[in-house]
Amino acid sequence: MPFRFSTLILSSFLELEAQVQSLLDATRVAIDLVNVRGDTIVARLQNIPARVTEVTEYGAHEGAARAIAIVSTMSGADYRQWASVFPEPGPRRNAFEELVEDLYYPADAIARDVSSEGVISNLFGEESD
Repeated sequence: MPFRFSTLILSSFLELEAQVQSLLDATRVAIDLVNVRGDTIVARLQNIPARVTEVTEYGAHEGAARAIAIVSTMSGADYRQWASVFPEPGPRRNAFEELVEDLYYPADAIARDVSSEGVISNLFGEESD
């Protein structure tokens, strides 16, 4: 009976070790993808939401810049010094939000033109541990 018991424990330990290694491998992929900072794996994992927010904001900026460039090219107007004004809550804001929804498909085309790998590389590519 002791032999069988130790074999079961060893088998369970090896299975648990394999699961932990898989989690560490997945963690390293996530950490490396957004180049998070921290002295420990736990600190780096805790930093992922802040880095994802940075990537999102940078990607939104890239998409907005492309959209404005398209409008500028099509209209011939120069929007480089343009100051955006968003309507206050009310009927004008509701109309604005409806226009945003109506522009989903052109925005989707712009989003496809923005490389997520490029955004991540541009934002985090120069940083290192």
